[in-house]
Amino acid sequence: MKRLAIIIILAVIMTACSSTPRKSASKTLDSGQNSTPLQSQTRLPDYAAFYQKDPRWGHEELGNSGDTMASDGCLVTAVSMALANLGFETNPSDLNKRLTYTDSFTPRGWLIWDGIRKVTGGKAKAQFHESVSAELIEGCMAEGYYPLVQFILPNGRTHWALILDESSQGYLMRDPLRQAKRPLIFPHTAEKFRALRCVGLA
Repeated sequence: MKRLAIIIILAVIMTACSSTPRKSASKTLDSGQNSTPLQSQTRLPDYAAFYQKDPRWGHEELGNSGDTMASDGCLVTAVSMALANLGFETNPSDLNKRLTYTDSFTPRGWLIWDGIRKVTGGKAKAQFHESVSAELIEGCMAEGYYPLVQFILPNGRTHWALILDESSQGYLMRDPLRQAKRPLIFPHTAEKFRALRCVGLA
């Protein structure tokens, strides 16, 4: 019954997003030692749960786009969760600064996927998929890659979230727009997703 209590339909979310470093920051991320997983028991490790509207970084600009993390930073937030789960010491603010420093945003503030390789010194990368299917998502997880999926919200905007597992009730996700102790359940099939990228160790 507890599992049913955490089912939240992500499609009801009403806000969404599209997709100068600190002087002391290095250009690449170092792998750190993860501590204790969060309260979920998922197929892929679940150490990080970041919220794009967190006051620590919600006001920050994505690259030089004029868009902020709070309004348009779902993808950067999702990628930072994937990297933190893989052992890199990062968060949305840190990753945003590093991506900006390595020119890994388009002028519109969209992530250039090779930026993941750049900011990790080649230790992590993104897999680009031309289509989306349950088989591709499963393949990513089987290889230890974190699937990042894009879908449309009721207000017509696109949104990205991070998949950690699949259950009979749907995909278990970390959603950058929701603060939750446990992953949320997206009670739809892969056909609802518009795009798929997978982030893992190179």
